[in-house]
Amino acid sequence: MTVLSLAALFALAGLFQEPWVVPEEARAMENPVARSDEAIALGKTAYDARCASCHGDTGKGDGRATRFIRPAPADISTAEARDRMTDGEMFYKITEGRKPMPGMARTLEEEERWQVVLYLRTLQPPR
Repeated sequence: MTVLSLAALFALAGLFQEPWVVPEEARAMENPVARSDEAIALGKTAYDARCASCHGDTGKGDGRATRFIRPAPADISTAEARDRMTDGEMFYKITEGRKPMPGMARTLEEEERWQVVLYLRTLQPPR
C-alpha cells in the first residue's frame, strides 16, 4: 500500500487531518476585549457551555465527548499551543470551526468568542 493510500485511509477513518491553515489577516487580529477577571470569567462560562465537552475542562482535548469524535481535539493547554497560535488564530478557529468542531459564529457573540480566547490563555503556561 502506498503512503498516499494510507493517508487516504486515515483521512476516511477520521484519524488524520490536514494542517488547519488560517489566513494571515486572521492571525494578525488582536483581541479587542481588555483582559480582566470579568472577561475571563465570561469566557470560562462560554467555554464550559460550548467547548469543554470536547476540549476538556483544562483544554487538554480530553472532554467526555471525545470518545465519539475523530480526530480528537488537540491539547490547547501547552506552551507549544500558546507559542504557535495568535489570539487572532484562536478566534478564527472558534468562529469558523472545522469538522468535527462546529463554528461558533452563530452560537457565541463576537465578544464572547474573544472572551473565550482570554480564558484559553489562562489554561496555558505563562510566558
